[in-house]
Amino acid sequence: MRQGMVRQALGAMIWALTAFIGITALLGQPSNADLYGVRSSFLTATDTTKWTDRFGMSLLYLSDGFGTEQEREHYKNILLGNGDTHIDVYVRAKTGGYHGITVDGYANQRPRLQELNASGLKPVAWLTGEGRQGDSQEPLSDTLAFIDHYIRTNDDLVSGYVVCLECDEQYTAAEVNAMVDRVKALTDKHVAVHLTPGVGGHSGNTNYYKNADFIYLQLGDHLTGDYTADTEMSVAMLKEALKLGLPVVANEYSLKSTSDQARALGDRLCAEGAVGTGNGRSVNICGQREQKKKWYKEYETEMIVSGVVIATLYAVSRYDLPLQLRATEDGYQIGAVKKITKNQSIGLNYRNDGSYIALYRIEF
Repeated sequence: MRQGMVRQALGAMIWALTAFIGITALLGQPSNADLYGVRSSFLTATDTTKWTDRFGMSLLYLSDGFGTEQEREHYKNILLGNGDTHIDVYVRAKTGGYHGITVDGYANQRPRLQELNASGLKPVAWLTGEGRQGDSQEPLSDTLAFIDHYIRTNDDLVSGYVVCLECDEQYTAAEVNAMVDRVKALTDKHVAVHLTPGVGGHSGNTNYYKNADFIYLQLGDHLTGDYTADTEMSVAMLKEALKLGLPVVANEYSLKSTSDQARALGDRLCAEGAVGTGNGRSVNICGQREQKKKWYKEYETEMIVSGVVIATLYAVSRYDLPLQLRATEDGYQIGAVKKITKNQSIGLNYRNDGSYIALYRIEF
């Protein structure tokens, strides 16, 4: 009889703890939701390839017309070889502004996004391209509807968002603010604003950045000469942008992201306070955040989910098993204990390091 009670009690404990662990494991999957330290090379012109050519930019990678699987593999290797961790992609481009390549924003892009993630390149989704792509030539309500669709469909595969390329050429500050607000209402991933060259774009209107998480700064002066922006001008512009209090990704400063000049400028901008680069660099550390947290922040999802576990205590309550939680600065332990006689009790604990502890106590 007593052995049966022990088996029943242990069975209930394992059932409840397994439910807790399973749910927390699902909710605790690593997230791509961080643009700090972003490293991409979205302009990849060379001495023989123009930036407007098919392989002169990463932005049109999601297009069915970008290239064969072999060509795609070769292009991804160029980016990875340049130290990239992210890839900038248009998620729609309806008119094919460059050599007729279009991107259907309502098509199933998940296989390509999964492919990029698997290759080590986290997609940064540019929700609207520059004017020649034709997507800005629609009512704002249509743009917001597209944002709704795209985020609800693909958010788990995207690292962050840029609402538009050179937003100030196509939209008012109020319209850009509305796009930013819509993104932030749908996801906790970072959203950035990219303008024409200069802090606040060509007009100097910093209202465009309202409510954005990041500034994707275009430094300019990269369309002629060695196709890389002047170093001192770039540093001065970066410092001006940093005064706004937002993290700044030095996003656009060279047509030739794999060139020595581009990498050198990227390194300098990282040293001066940029939290990411969009046109190459040599360093690996550039604005990444240390992810150390207090246990109650690190495990806040698990703590919330413990409320769900209470719902499983129907099985546990049949055997009068109180759920116990112990927490320190370094972690937590959750478990249950059952008295099987006046002097004996058994228990099972689970710790945040993944280990189980079976307990047996006898009191004299």
